[in-house]
Order: sequence, then C-alpha cells, then structure tokens
Amino acid sequence: MKNSFHDFLFFYRSLLIVLLVSCSDEVKTFQLDVSIDPVNSGEVSPKSGVYDQGSSINLIASPNDGYKFSSWSEGISSSDNPLSFQLNSDIKVVANFLEVNLNSDDIDNDGVKNEDDNCPDTPSGYLVDENGCQIKNEFDNSFSLVWTDEFSYDGKLDSTKWHHQIIPPDNGSWFNGEQQHYTDRLDNSFVSDGNLTIRAVKESYEVNGSVKDYTSARLNSKFAFKYGRVDIKAKLPSSAGTWPAFWTLGTNINEVGNYFGDSEGSVGWPMCGEIDIMEQTGGNKSETLGHFHWGDVNNGNYGNYGNKTSIENVSDTYHIYSLIWNNSSMQILLDNKVFLTMTNTQSVPFDNRHYILLNIAMGGNLGGTIDPNFTEDEMIVDYVRVFKKN
Repeated sequence: MKNSFHDFLFFYRSLLIVLLVSCSDEVKTFQLDVSIDPVNSGEVSPKSGVYDQGSSINLIASPNDGYKFSSWSEGISSSDNPLSFQLNSDIKVVANFLEVNLNSDDIDNDGVKNEDDNCPDTPSGYLVDENGCQIKNEFDNSFSLVWTDEFSYDGKLDSTKWHHQIIPPDNGSWFNGEQQHYTDRLDNSFVSDGNLTIRAVKESYEVNGSVKDYTSARLNSKFAFKYGRVDIKAKLPSSAGTWPAFWTLGTNINEVGNYFGDSEGSVGWPMCGEIDIMEQTGGNKSETLGHFHWGDVNNGNYGNYGNKTSIENVSDTYHIYSLIWNNSSMQILLDNKVFLTMTNTQSVPFDNRHYILLNIAMGGNLGGTIDPNFTEDEMIVDYVRVFKKN
C-alpha cells in the first residue's frame, strides 16, 4: 500500500507539472480578417485566418483583369504592396482596387488627365506633379514622394493628416520629467504663410486635475510607413529649456492617446522602436542629436544608439532633418549629410510601420533648466515629406 500511494503521488505531481507547463507555454492567437473592395476585383494572399501572436504577416494584393490595386484600409491605412506587419491583435484589413477604364480620361488615376499626363502609368500610392510624373526627392531621385504636408493653407492643421496627442500618459504628466501640457488649441499649433508653427507658451494649464506651467503641441501623423526617406525642413526654438523633436514611433506602441491606438498591436515602449530624427537639448542650441531606442527582440532588453552633430543658426535659418531607413540600415542626416548610421538587424524592432511625431517639450531630461524669463518660443516647419524607394 505504501508503494502504491507513493506511485500515485508521483503520478499526480508529474501530471500537475505537465499541465502547468502546458498552460504557461500556451501561445495567444489572433484573427486576421481580410476582405476585398469591390468584390471580385482582386485577390489577397494569405487569406483570412488565425495566427500566433507576433506572426509576421506579408499581404500581397493581386488585381484581376480590369483593376489595379489602390490601398489598404480599415485596420491599416497604407499603399504598400506587399504590406508587412506583425500580428499582435485581432485586425481587419481591406484591400481596395480601382477599376481601370481604358477609355478613362485619367487611366492611371493620379489626378492628371491623359492629355496632360506625361507619365500615364504611375504606380498606385505615389504623388505626382502637374505633368502626372512621380515627384522625386531633391537629393536622391531613387526616392519618390508618397505623403506630404506643404502647409499651403491657413488656420487649423489638416485633420486628415494630423492628430493632436493631448492626453498625459504618465499619471497626469508626460514622461521624462517634461513640464508642459500639450493642447489642440490654435495658440499652440497653427498654419500660416506656408508654414506650420508649434508654439510653447508659459501659462498655467490644467488637464484632469494636473496643472502645468507651460503649454505646447505634440502632433502624430495619420500616415504610417515602413522604410523610405523622411525630410523635414524647419527652424527650431532658441530658448533655454526648450526640447524640440522630430521622431517616429512604431504604430504598435500602447501609449494612451496616440492616433493608432492598438489597431496594429500593443507591445509598448521600447519594443515598438523609436527613431529620433532630430532632438535638441535645452542648453546647447549649436548641436542636434539623432538617436535610436529599442527593446531587443530576443530578450526584451533596452538598447539605444545615437550621435550628435554641430549646427549653426538653428532658429534663423531653415535646416533639413532626414531619415533614410531600409531593411539593412538606418541613417540620420542634417542638410543631407549623414552623421549617424545603425545596422538594422533581426534583433531590433525596426521592421514595423512607424508614424511621425513633431513637438516641443519643456524641461525634462533633455530640456533641462527652463529660462526663468521664458514667455514663449516656436518651431517653424516648412514641410514634412515621406518618400518611398522606386
């Protein structure tokens, strides 16, 4: 009896261990729902299905005769084809196709009539000039324009292109010890004379019971991209304590109030990846910084890599701040001169879609001590342009 009891006890413990291990190793799965608009206009591979969390999805849209691929919509807005992303939540994706009418007065649907179109076979997703031809990058004509804001209007920002991020995510404050609240008021961001102005102002401002002594604006682009080139032409604030930045975050970040929410995942920072195209400290306006932040894909450990370069007349003269990003490397440029290069490997999360952020923070880690006589200062942006490799 004693041996039988011990045998039973051993069997029970072994079974319990197996069950616990099985439960702990259980992999989450998510639903990918793919549809086509209009019906029978094309095909998408792979089709709808259930996939493990973190699966790399590579959707390819193939038009049927008489149609051309236009864009992806619903859960992901993009003109990329193929479309690559990691699946970290249930998501619906619609492949949109356009009917090709050989008798149409705009056969490639680029907005330019055939009679005026010198490039009648422009691929979907590219912007064109008045002649119907792709708009090349001024520094490298192997890149063509896919998204831009030239700020050729007045008043409020174009709401089809920009989202104001105004909810403080860190218990009523912003991270890094920043001293401002962000608003969507015209006082802090507006368009005039062909420029976007982001203005930081000294004033008492309350959000949900949290009072700060400064206001500013933090913008998210509603356009996301994977790889390509970004150019931002701007003048920066000169006041001590201002922390201006042009940067990107992965669309799968779980930060409250960002435009993409959890529509493309919710991995958090730094696993989403961050690319700092331009940052400037509050105490040294003769340098600009480029930086990469990430969580290691293999172990989750935080990693970062950056560099700085000298800059002159940062507030009085326009400079161009750029990112060139592909599947093997990332480069940060000032006035088309590379000053930071990082290898893009499988261990860093820079193979997912990113969106652009523009903001001025006050104080904090890089802003430092704010000038006690500060009243207001501003960043003037002439354009933001995103290009895709031809």
